[in-house]
Amino acid sequence: MKFTHDQFLKLSRELEIHNEIFYKLWEMGKPIFTESVPTAQVNFDRKGRNVAFLFNPTFWEGLTPYERNFVVAHECLHVAFNHGSRGMNSPYKKLVNYALDIVVNHTLVNSFGFDRSKIRKADELCWVDTMGLDGVPDNLN
Repeated sequence: MKFTHDQFLKLSRELEIHNEIFYKLWEMGKPIFTESVPTAQVNFDRKGRNVAFLFNPTFWEGLTPYERNFVVAHECLHVAFNHGSRGMNSPYKKLVNYALDIVVNHTLVNSFGFDRSKIRKADELCWVDTMGLDGVPDNLN
């Protein structure tokens, strides 16, 4: 499975509706379909110059166009927020990833106009309310 040039450009234009940063970061990267990831993730080369957006093909095919835009924007924000280096040396990598995903998901909804109700399995993602967190500042809810 591979992105065609037209698919890549169409997704770029759709991302630009939410913010130009997603369009720019998407164009910097290289989308790759691979069974090596369960859903999606972003990887950097060792020098931090090249970005690879990895998508599990089965996961990708099961998404609506809106959900695909959300997933790509989600991975782009990990790049923009420099999440690749945060928690790198933590013994709690999975916990760090949950925390970073919560920040990204709420930022996409609160600051970039994504609508959580348009994501069919949103309750399976990392949000303040799905992770059982109490006492979280109101601006994240």
